This record gives sequence, C-alpha cells and structure tokens, in this order.
Amino acid sequence: MHERIRRHHQEREHHARRHEPHFHRGEGRRRGGEGRVRRGEARYVLLDALRDEPKHGYEIIKALEERSSGQYAPSPGTVYPTLQYLEDMGLVRADHQAARRVYHLTETGRVELEAHAQEVDAFWGRLKEPDTSAASLAEIGFLQDELDHLTRTVWGGLRNALNSDDRETIRRVRQVIEQCQNEVRRILTEPDSFRENNRTE
Repeated sequence: MHERIRRHHQEREHHARRHEPHFHRGEGRRRGGEGRVRRGEARYVLLDALRDEPKHGYEIIKALEERSSGQYAPSPGTVYPTLQYLEDMGLVRADHQAARRVYHLTETGRVELEAHAQEVDAFWGRLKEPDTSAASLAEIGFLQDELDHLTRTVWGGLRNALNSDDRETIRRVRQVIEQCQNEVRRILTEPDSFRENNRTE
C-alpha cells in the first residue's frame, strides 16, 4: 500500500512538473531573447534589419540588439542559416567585402518585407511590453524553493504516519494544505486596489 501511495505521488509530481514553468533566482529573460520571436518571424525581422543599409551578420545582430535595448540579440546559429535561406529565396544578396559576406535587401526582399509589415510591427510591439523585473523573478525562485521544501516536508514527515496507519495525522496535514491553498486563492483574487493599499501601508 505504501509503495502504491509513493508511486502515485511521484506520478502526480512528474505530471505537474512537466506542465509548470520553472524559474530560478536571478534568472532573466532567455539568453538573446530569441523566445520573443514567433515561428517564421525571424526572416522578416532580419529583412527589416537590412531595410536602411547593407550589413554583415555581426552588424545585423548588433543592430537588432541596440534597437531592442538588449531584449533581442539573435544568435549566429539563428542568423546565418536564416540569411542563407533568404539568399536562396532571392530576398537578399550577399557580396564579399574584406573576407565578410555583406547582405543587401533585394527589391524582391523589399516587397516581401512590406507584405509582412504587420508581423514586423507586431514583433517590435511585443518588445515594448513590460518585462518581469529581476526582483519579481527572484521572488518566483524563492517560491519555487519553498514549494519544493513543502513537498519534501509533507511526504518525508508522513512516512511514520503511513507506516502506523495514522489517519488522523494524515487528515490534519491535508486540512492545513487545503487552508494554505484557500489563502493563496484569496490573495490571487484580491482586487488590484486592495493590493495597492497593502503596499503603501
């Protein structure tokens, strides 16, 4: 019986961890911010980077990083294969200058860029959305740690109660967990005005 309960708990925990986001203290946005780009958008963002003047690969990366204030700096592993694809499609043209390939936006590429202007605008619009602060990410990290500690405390501490079939102890622990869940729900559903008042007190 105890082995069945333990396996049941492990299966539930594994399922929960597969579907929950994980954060760590000090973790900022994904390196390079490449998670900001939706599927198929990178090609149009790179075309947009060539709108005003030709650039080589590193200049494209730096231009996007500067324009996004550091929120988006695509990796070479993303940029160069995408540029090769765009070249194969005739949307950019590459010239060799001082041992570097400099990419130019072709007329076909300019037409393609204009046809997907809304996608490009949507990408840059998302970068204007506020990012989660480092302080909030740190709090999320602490919260994740406490949830992990709670899980270990409950299942480690209940070992004796399970061995002795102490249903009263198991019931009391369950009730405390339920009270905790109810309190969390109450906090998360508080009106914004109530939370603001608590911050200023």
